[in-house]
Amino acid sequence: MNKNFIPNYLTLCNIFCGFMSILTTAHGYFVWGTVFIILAMLADRYDGIVARKLGVVSEIGHDLDSLCDVVSFGVAPATLIFEIFITNDKPSTFLMIVVAILCGVYVCCGAYRLARFNVTKMKNGYYQGVPITTCGTVLAVISLIKLPSIAMLILLVLSSYLMVSNIKIKKI
Repeated sequence: MNKNFIPNYLTLCNIFCGFMSILTTAHGYFVWGTVFIILAMLADRYDGIVARKLGVVSEIGHDLDSLCDVVSFGVAPATLIFEIFITNDKPSTFLMIVVAILCGVYVCCGAYRLARFNVTKMKNGYYQGVPITTCGTVLAVISLIKLPSIAMLILLVLSSYLMVSNIKIKKI
């Protein structure tokens, strides 16, 4: 096997877990939805590390990682929050549409954050805005706590803002 593909397999594992999170969440298995987001986070954490260790960092790997992150840490957590909200609260159609829009805004903010990350250079060891991986994983884990739906929506909106903000985050 060509060692160039190993990091990309980890990256594809990330999106596979994001997809599995969406599927399990859509069928009401919210804990499994969260587990798959956490597994995606682990794959995302190690794909870059493995690429650097093997000396096979590539532009395609970098861009593939961002595409996968939109699914695993944008769409999957937004789906999880939306499904939990409509399952637990049985909202009116209007409120359901509002929640869907807020979840969609979260996904858009995450995609924008990733695009900005891809075209800008890190300045003095700092990123601009909170990474989508952090926001998505936090939302997924917090969904297990069974907070009131309004608290989850506030966290979703706050995460959306933090991703596109000018807050500087130190690279670990």
